[in-house]
Amino acid sequence: MSPENVEIVARLVDAWNQANVEAMLGFFDPECEVIFSPEVPEPGPFHGHTELREWAEGFLAAWESHHAEVVELIEADHSIVAILHLIGRGSGSGIEMDETDAHVLTFSDGKVTRWRNFSDRSEALEAVGLSE
Repeated sequence: MSPENVEIVARLVDAWNQANVEAMLGFFDPECEVIFSPEVPEPGPFHGHTELREWAEGFLAAWESHHAEVVELIEADHSIVAILHLIGRGSGSGIEMDETDAHVLTFSDGKVTRWRNFSDRSEALEAVGLSE
């Protein structure tokens, strides 16, 4: 597994947990594409730093607390499948989130060029040409 890409994922998750959108954007190519599963409010696609910033700031503002923990990383060509455990509490609503989902991060020249979210591990693996 590419140690550089693994380090980027770890630092990206850390920036997310600190709600540091500027640091998070630093890991993305300026022309990145972000697409979430249809179950996610505002699934995108989002293109470039401006749209990703708007989405991230809006998402983080909706949560009183939000934390992601890396459960597993799987390398596939120029991508990493990141299985993340997410917990949080909605601002105002108090709605609790406790879920595990999968993210496919595709890299080029040390930057994330594409971020896709899937509701489960098998969908993410299939998206990168792997199976369980």
